This record gives sequence, structure tokens and C-alpha cells, in this order.
Amino acid sequence: MGNSKVLLYVLHGAWDSQSADGVMVLGVSVDIEPLQKRLDEIAESKAGEFVEMCGYIQEEHGERYYEAVNVSGKYAKFYITEHYVELSESLMGEISRDMEKLDRSRDVEEYLRNLYDGGSVIPWVHEYMDGNEEVMEEILQLFGKAEDCNTPFNTTMDIVVGSVIKSLRLDDEKLEYLWEKFGDILIDDDECILDDFMGFECGTHREIVWRWFDEHHSKGVVHLMLGPVPEKIVCKKCGTEVRPEEDEELRNEYPYYCPECDENKYSFECEGGVTDEYKDIVPLPGCQQL
Repeated sequence: MGNSKVLLYVLHGAWDSQSADGVMVLGVSVDIEPLQKRLDEIAESKAGEFVEMCGYIQEEHGERYYEAVNVSGKYAKFYITEHYVELSESLMGEISRDMEKLDRSRDVEEYLRNLYDGGSVIPWVHEYMDGNEEVMEEILQLFGKAEDCNTPFNTTMDIVVGSVIKSLRLDDEKLEYLWEKFGDILIDDDECILDDFMGFECGTHREIVWRWFDEHHSKGVVHLMLGPVPEKIVCKKCGTEVRPEEDEELRNEYPYYCPECDENKYSFECEGGVTDEYKDIVPLPGCQQL
């Protein structure tokens, strides 16, 4: 099998406003329709996003071109042209694999939506899996290993996606991922969410969502809100904040010095704690403290 030729459509343009000119490729596609749509948008605006033309404008607009010029000489010209590109066998194979992967990804996304709509998967699992590239990659790899021409497609999907769902456990790492996604949800003036999220319907007050995170994260929602919290190292004996030992020879054995005890300290004689300014922060009544 030799190289293959592929027909590509290219939308490109040139414009001159006397003070500045430009040339640009605006789009490349194997499908002409989106480029024609873009060309129509340019014609409708009289190429206003590229050059400002006042007064009388002479225009010509066809399926694959748009030209405009005014009396002062300013112009804009845009064309859709055809180009045959020769692709190697290896590149064609790579493109084919990428397209197959994309199609399979869409199948998985649709399958997950149907599971969720049918109540067969709990909300946080669906929210975590939806759009998660690492989870999708795991499913696709498992699908490739499990796919068998003698096994119905839906059966393979049931087995693969089902095994991934069963392996998921709600831990702090997943909660932090979900918290990041929650940050993209818009909030109205009444502090209610403007889109469905993880089983919470549009119009739910965000504090209700906060409480869910507080109940499930080991350090509570305040940890999610503040991120990494400054910690101090204190002496277990007196509770005073210790300092790093400055003497290089002592530091290998005694990494800390306690000014209250006036003693060098082993690591096991000290412990970490939250700095005072963060200690009493509670985002909602009943939520965990740091």
C-alpha cells in the first residue's frame, strides 16, 4: 500500500487598509461546509473584523469567494481553494487510529450519560468520569484488550466501563478533582448554582454543595477552599514553635532548636501544626476546622 492523497479545503484571505495589510489562513478542513459558513460570516460583516471600509463598497460573493473594495482603495479578498496533500502510509494509519479513538470516546461518553440518566451510576462517579482524560484513556485501553469480534459491542462496553466504575473509591484526590470542576460552575447573586452538578440541581445553594464536600473530605471543605495551609513545627514538650538548627554538624542529628526549652530537638520530638491565623477558620457552622 503506497501513499494516499487527501483533498483539503483552505480558507485564506488578504486585506489592505492602506495603513496596514494582512494575509492569513483562516481554516483548513476536509469538509468544505464549515469553511463556507465562515466565509458567509465574513461577507455578512463586510470583512469588518479585518478591515474597516466606509462609504460605497463594491462587493462580490460566491460559494467560494468574497471580495470587497471601497472608493479609497481599501480591500478585502477571501477564497476557498482546493489542495491535494499526499500522506504516507504510516501517517494515514496514525490518523485512522486517532479517528477510531475519537469515535470510541464518543461511544463511551454516550454510554456514561445513559447510565447516569437511568440511575445506574451515582452522581459523583459520573461527574468524576465525565471529561476525565485519564479515566477515558484507561477505558479505551481496556476496551482494546477486551474487544472480541465474537462478543457484542454493548456487552464489551458493559464489562469494561463496569470494571472501571467498580474500581473507583471516593478519596481526597478525587474530591479535589471534583472541587476543581465545581469551581467552573457559575453562581447567581443568591449564591445558587446555575447548572446541574453532581446530582445537585440548578438553583441549589452552594453551601449545600460545600457541606457535601465537607462530609466526605478527610480535612473538610475549608482545606479545599484554602488549599495548602501553612504549618509550623512545634516542640511536643512545650508547644513552642521550633527553629531550624543553624549549625550544620548538629543539623544532621538535631534538625530543630526549641528556644523555650533551650534544647536541640530530634524530629520525633517535634510535630506539625496549623499556624494560628488559620486555626479557627470554619466556613460554615458544623463544618470541620483545620
